[in-house]
Amino acid sequence: MIQHFATYFPTCFVRIGAVALLVTLAANTTRAQSTPTSALKITPPNPPNTGMLFVNHSTANRSGHLGHALVEYDDGKLLAFYPNCSGDNGGHSAVGWMEFKRSLDGGRTWSKRLPLPFSKQLFKKGEGRTAMAEKAVLTDQGDIVLFYLICDISTTALWQPYWTPLSSISSDGGKTWSEPKPVCETRGRVYDAVYHDGEIRALHFANDATGTWWGTTDEHIFELHVSSDGGKTFTRRSVLPFNTKDRGYGSLGRLANGDLIAFVYNRTNEHDLDYTTSADGGTTWSTVKASHFRRKIRNPQFIGFNGTFYMHGRSGAYGEGSGHMILYTSSDGTKWDDGVYLRMHDTGTGAYSNSIIVGSKNDQTPNRLLIQASHAYKDSKTNVLHWWLD
Repeated sequence: MIQHFATYFPTCFVRIGAVALLVTLAANTTRAQSTPTSALKITPPNPPNTGMLFVNHSTANRSGHLGHALVEYDDGKLLAFYPNCSGDNGGHSAVGWMEFKRSLDGGRTWSKRLPLPFSKQLFKKGEGRTAMAEKAVLTDQGDIVLFYLICDISTTALWQPYWTPLSSISSDGGKTWSEPKPVCETRGRVYDAVYHDGEIRALHFANDATGTWWGTTDEHIFELHVSSDGGKTFTRRSVLPFNTKDRGYGSLGRLANGDLIAFVYNRTNEHDLDYTTSADGGTTWSTVKASHFRRKIRNPQFIGFNGTFYMHGRSGAYGEGSGHMILYTSSDGTKWDDGVYLRMHDTGTGAYSNSIIVGSKNDQTPNRLLIQASHAYKDSKTNVLHWWLD
């Protein structure tokens, strides 16, 4: 099981099958697309659109870029985390804390905004560090394990440099949390975490970003850290065979044959993600190959849902066609269609995102895929939006 996640659902959907998607994208390309044959329903319909407003930061001139952990901790019971940060640096800011909303009905309705205690307390200490929660997993024991990126904001409003990433455990559905502990000994960023085969697997980029967040030296490596005791302790299992120069951002998931797959972003070629696979739980890895994305991808988020694989994120940061929130589909997890824009870029930067399968705890209800993403409403100040896939 992979754990990666507005108050009402419009009754109409858009069905994008192989033919419909070709028609939608005909104005943008003349070559054939490798579109999965299964139908895709998106809510709200007819993307690109404005999405479903989940968090409105605009009323307080706040922002919520980075930190979209999602988890379904029981049947229909969800936690959706998001950042509440200042408008510093035009809103591209880590000056703030994490909050979350809770749903008890599969995402149909949500609670009021609730602060995440450790993150809020760390910010209030005024020591120049903040904690952003990008990923969460659910263990077989029913515990939530939440991962923190520890940001140094002592000199700038940005997230970097990074300190040692931390994790925290909740055994009561997010009501209380354990004292956060280091995931590893190396400063850096946990870009993704999944729960497979009774263990947590976390993709960590060992780069403290004192220079920049992408790789610049041989010491900057992608590592797989695992926990077989529900997040109490982690050990490094392997170093992934990526060339890390100019690389950053990463995503982790599972293919149909059970193999683990890891993707990383290349800032010098936003059309191609490097990837490697592992048939033994991340002990050894294949030769690195590349997956092509015609309309680019940055901050990639990979997930499998109902027999199809999805990759979503920002349509690059450089050049024409950049800055939009985009969703790609694939039948095998490596060859991707031409993509569907979910939300067009208006101003500034956004499209940090995450997704989760909702309904996996109940065999009697259909699964749905929830995508959460930031979108700039002014400069780079962002609200938080939702889309659903059926």
